[in-house]
Amino acid sequence: MLLRATELGLGPPDVGDELADINACLEALDVRSQLEQGELPVVDCLEPLPPGDTCHFVSPVRFGRRRADQFGHLLLTSGWLKFRGSVDVSVAWGEIGSARRDGRDLVIALHDSRRVLRFSCHSLAEAAVGVVIAEHLARVARSEAVGPPALHASV
Repeated sequence: MLLRATELGLGPPDVGDELADINACLEALDVRSQLEQGELPVVDCLEPLPPGDTCHFVSPVRFGRRRADQFGHLLLTSGWLKFRGSVDVSVAWGEIGSARRDGRDLVIALHDSRRVLRFSCHSLAEAAVGVVIAEHLARVARSEAVGPPALHASV
């Protein structure tokens, strides 16, 4: 893209947003590839976690849609989506219906609810990687809730 932009006489300031989006997508693809190989990223956590819980993503975020909303940190652990700020929020992955990215925002829809949680990340890459990890953790929780088929004995 840089080569094509140069041919057109466009510099990095002219295509910076597009480059940031492409780089974000590439980072998200790298994480998706790791997940497909069974490798879930592990990061240092801001707080102690219960035994067996591991932190997979941390990002400074703004929670909500308005500029006056709360600032804090979003943590994606093996058991929970957590926001740590002036008000703490924790949601188990089994309660999450979907995760999507809207620009720099990570948008989480709760299962069987109209409630949506919106976390604005500092960069497109943070949001892109965060949504890949959130989708994975929510999918794992849904598959664990369903579980293997029950065995019935015949008499």
